[in-house]
Amino acid sequence: MKKLIFAFAGFMALHAQANSVWVEQNKLVGEIGGWKVYAKEQPPAMVPSNQNIFSLNQAVERMLSHQLDSVNYLPGSESMTDYYVLSPAQRSALQQRYAIIYETSKSYYELVAQREKLAHMEDVLNAVEAASELTDRMYKVGNVNELKLLNQKKDLYKKRLEYKALETKHLEAKERFIQRLNFVNRDVNVDVEPRLPEPPKDLRRLTDKEKRSINLGAISNPGSVHIRSLARISYENYTEKFNKAKSYKEDILPTQKKISEENLLRYNGMLIDVFHLLEDAEKQSKTVIEYIDANLALLIQAAKLEKDLIDAQMDFSNINVR
Repeated sequence: MKKLIFAFAGFMALHAQANSVWVEQNKLVGEIGGWKVYAKEQPPAMVPSNQNIFSLNQAVERMLSHQLDSVNYLPGSESMTDYYVLSPAQRSALQQRYAIIYETSKSYYELVAQREKLAHMEDVLNAVEAASELTDRMYKVGNVNELKLLNQKKDLYKKRLEYKALETKHLEAKERFIQRLNFVNRDVNVDVEPRLPEPPKDLRRLTDKEKRSINLGAISNPGSVHIRSLARISYENYTEKFNKAKSYKEDILPTQKKISEENLLRYNGMLIDVFHLLEDAEKQSKTVIEYIDANLALLIQAAKLEKDLIDAQMDFSNINVR
């Protein structure tokens, strides 16, 4: 009986000590702002008043007005049933139009994605900095060992390097965008959308006309084989990227949200400590960054698909008029 009493007393002492550490950790995290990392709500992205939001449509229109052969481009020709009625110069102008749209869309989406990722990477860095400062304070009072402190410092150093690398990529994307749109000094402060558009709900299906144009049939011309093969590959790539982005949006992100909610419940029940919450904050942001990458790949591939399909349809019309 005495053994049971002593065992229970020992358990209660350990539990009280654990609660004390939990409370102390919670207090320290509050002091250093760690809860801002875990619990903050994402505010709507603000754009400085001296800047203008420059939409993708505006970027495309600007590039078409600067680069498209407007003399030979026939408005609405992309919806024609038979391209062979177009003159060679009009066909070339139509293909040029889709190439311009693709290159401009690619440059625009890359800049938006880098900007969006940088914001989430800042959340990751804030979480790691909070955990590092907490570890340092706990080490000074003897609650963690030196190995824990060193590992946390190493993680912080690496995350700072990752953040700087992402800053550089954002700057590179911005410079490419400026170059592509041929901005002058007064236009450099024009800014893009803060977030990428949501992926489409439904997969883009090929029309009967597009299916015929990418089907090889009895064609043996090497150039035609190559063009149509590229279009088929482009559609397969688009389908794969659509499914990946859709899975992130409908499966992976909601699952990560549920994991975070469970971790918060476990923390409130004193089953896990603050470090687990800060690690979870880092995982949340990393998962969002992965989703941004998947969405970016889909948006760029969708623009490329339109260009590849128009090339195949043009070739199909050329073959059938011979």
